[in-house]
Amino acid sequence: MVKVVETPLEGERLVRTDEDEVNGFSWVQIVDRVDNLPLDYGSNEKFRENVYHLVTHTQIKVGFVLEFVVEELKAVCGSLFEEAFEADTALKELRFKNPSFDGRNAQLDKIAKEMYLHSQLEGIKGWRDEKYVVCDYDGPYVLLERAMAGLMGIITYGAHINGYVVDENTKSIKFWIPRRAATKPTWPLMLDNIIAGGLGYPCTIYETVLKESKEEANLDQEVIESNIKAAGVVSYLYFPVDIKDVTFKREADFIVGEAEYIYDLKLSVDIIPTPNDGEVDSFNLLTLEQTVKALVDGEFKPNCALIMVDFLVRHGYITPENEPKFLQLVTRMHRMLPFPTLN
Repeated sequence: MVKVVETPLEGERLVRTDEDEVNGFSWVQIVDRVDNLPLDYGSNEKFRENVYHLVTHTQIKVGFVLEFVVEELKAVCGSLFEEAFEADTALKELRFKNPSFDGRNAQLDKIAKEMYLHSQLEGIKGWRDEKYVVCDYDGPYVLLERAMAGLMGIITYGAHINGYVVDENTKSIKFWIPRRAATKPTWPLMLDNIIAGGLGYPCTIYETVLKESKEEANLDQEVIESNIKAAGVVSYLYFPVDIKDVTFKREADFIVGEAEYIYDLKLSVDIIPTPNDGEVDSFNLLTLEQTVKALVDGEFKPNCALIMVDFLVRHGYITPENEPKFLQLVTRMHRMLPFPTLN
């Protein structure tokens, strides 16, 4: 696997090994675990047959809804569905009817609750009582219960923070890496970024950073504001499966756009994050070598692995010299999303 070496002048750097060459290793494999949807997905026959677009009443596409979800919405919600949507089977569009922002929100609240209570779909059972915003080109179009995001195939947003410590003498780096609690409904006991959370409406990105920092890592606002640095964004369509094997008739086949706003948090050795809200099992300070091994071995929650790879690119650890698909890697971590976005 990729090896970490130390040099007197440069500090730590990553070196590609003979084993990497033989096995054809590329950091692009980390992207594939998150977004394996080809650019020409629209030409896939099963996609065309089984995927609707979620469309505003003004004809703007804002999501992907699999046909079996449309049928489940009809069956479970009945007249609520008919009041809120028009399903066009010829154009494969699920269109909002209501021209009112408040009216759409009220209708979707009722539909989400009805699905939670009576649908057999697993995704809706992870009720969060938190709203995600769906945008058109003029801004927020409708608010949607977070547990409905997969069903409606919308673009979601989050804030992720890389926490790290640098030895000023050797320039070696270590990362504060949490292990997710065993009770987490998604990705239990996998490794994560020091702080991460979805953007629940109406919180701003930075408000989410401060809130999640306290809730997840027990870090006070003063610590965050003194040490944090905005570091960009990654974007992808969450679709970790091979489209050749997909029927688009299972929840595992959902397509969800995700934009994760990235921050770097350089901490001094005396600042130690601790679990606070039950979502984190433990925090551990990992060396660069341990972190790289965990990434390659698939120990990280997939999108958190992507955020770590983005850090390694930005800080000069992954370079065109040690990554044969460097341009592809960087491009694919910043996918052009097919629907209007928050900003």
